[in-house]
Amino acid sequence: MITYALRFEVDPPTDREALEAAFYDHFDGLLAESFGRWLVTIYLDGHRNGVSAAKCAAMELKEKLGVMPRRMDRDLVDAAEIARRIGRSRESIRQLISGERRKGMTFPAPVGSPNGKRIWEWGTVNEWLRSTLPGEGDNERYLSRDECAIVDAWILRWATMPRDQHVRTEFFEITASEATHSEPRRRSRHATEAWVSSWNVSGSIVQKESLPSSKSG
Repeated sequence: MITYALRFEVDPPTDREALEAAFYDHFDGLLAESFGRWLVTIYLDGHRNGVSAAKCAAMELKEKLGVMPRRMDRDLVDAAEIARRIGRSRESIRQLISGERRKGMTFPAPVGSPNGKRIWEWGTVNEWLRSTLPGEGDNERYLSRDECAIVDAWILRWATMPRDQHVRTEFFEITASEATHSEPRRRSRHATEAWVSSWNVSGSIVQKESLPSSKSG
């Protein structure tokens, strides 16, 4: 079973001790402050993909702790931090980055290089380590850059849209995604209401008619 490491940036708490106590009562993870930013890491399994896991974790944070995630944290690392995390020397990491070791296995491109200091997203580096140097990376999976972008957009919509509008948009996105992988089909009203009620949203359900297939017979 895949365990996802999901790291969110959240608003600073008004009561740090109360938040820490509540967090560790409900979650397997880590709560930390880094240069004025509050970061919450949650380890979660039992989900079909990282985006689904991140959405679930975000909703659990809001429901159980009253904490609203603002965005996914990319967990940026330099070569020295990579060396520290996997217990290798800086020279060993330099050789991996330059290609002097593991020839033909190109190290991931950095996301930036402020003042010439190259920076990577840990999730990308970790996946490369897992596939290239088994046993070196973390066992947990991290979201890719694209997955983080998807979750960030979802969090922004969640924070700015009326709840019922957000839920219905989410529902129709899911059904549209399913339709691209299977023959168009109309869900029953009962199934729709059950899905929406799981978000505790009241009100009537407006369901669109299935569009006719564009395929010629």
